[in-house]
Amino acid sequence: MCGRYSNVKTMNQLGIEFGAQLVGGVRESAPNLDVRPTTQVPFLQGRLGEDGVVRRELSVGRWGMIPTFATAFESKFATFNARSEDVGDKPTFRASVPRWRAAVPAASYAEWKKSGPKRTDPKQRYEIAPDGSDTIAFAGLYAPWRNAAVEDESHQDAWLLSCTILTMAAPPLDSGQASLAQLGALHDRLPIPLAAGTIDAWLDPRDKDGLGLLDLVRGEAYDVAADWTLRPVELVKDEDGRQRLETVENPLV
Repeated sequence: MCGRYSNVKTMNQLGIEFGAQLVGGVRESAPNLDVRPTTQVPFLQGRLGEDGVVRRELSVGRWGMIPTFATAFESKFATFNARSEDVGDKPTFRASVPRWRAAVPAASYAEWKKSGPKRTDPKQRYEIAPDGSDTIAFAGLYAPWRNAAVEDESHQDAWLLSCTILTMAAPPLDSGQASLAQLGALHDRLPIPLAAGTIDAWLDPRDKDGLGLLDLVRGEAYDVAADWTLRPVELVKDEDGRQRLETVENPLV
C-alpha cells in the first residue's frame, strides 16, 4: 500500500525535472511531506498533439480515483491505490488502463510497521526514498470526470481529474539484495516505480495495450527500487506549521 507520500518540489520544478508542460490553469500543489488520499496532487500524463507528437503534461487531480461513470466526484471506497494484478477487471479502473495512464511524482513514501502482533501495539513510520535527490515516478492511472455543474465543456472546471497509484507484490525476503528484502519485510505491497526510460512508453496514449505495459513496468520495478533506503521517522510540525521528518534514533521496531 501507499497511503502517504511526500512531494517537496513545486510544479515548475517537477515540470523541468520531467520535461513536462504545465496544463493551462492548473492550480499549484504545495510541497507536502504528508500527502494524504483525496488531496490534490500533481501527476504526469501523455498528450498527443496535432503534429502527432506525444508530450508530457503535468496536471493536478484528486488522489483517489473517481471513474467517469460516477454520479458525484466522491467515493466511499479507498481508491488511492489499485492492485495491478486485477486492475483490468475492476470497473473503477479498467477504462483507464488502455487510455489514461499516469506517473505520480514523489520524493518518498511512507509505510508503518507494528511493534508487536496486537492491534493496539504502537506503529513506527518508515520513510522510503531513492538514495539521492531523484524523484520517484509511480505508475498510476487517471480519469476525467464531467462536472455537470459547469455547462461550458471547454471551461477548465468542466472536467475534474483524479488518479491512483498502482501496486504490486513486494520483493521476496530472499531476493538476495538487502534493500529489497527490507521492503518485503516492511509491507507485502509495493507502489510500482517507473524506470526513467519507460515513462514515455507508459504515458503514450496511442498504445492501448495497457496490460502489456503493466507487465513491462512490473518487470522493471524491483531494479528501480533496489537503491531505495528506509529510515524510521517522526513527522514533526513547528510553531509555524512547517513540516519536517526527523529520524528516530530508537525506533519501536
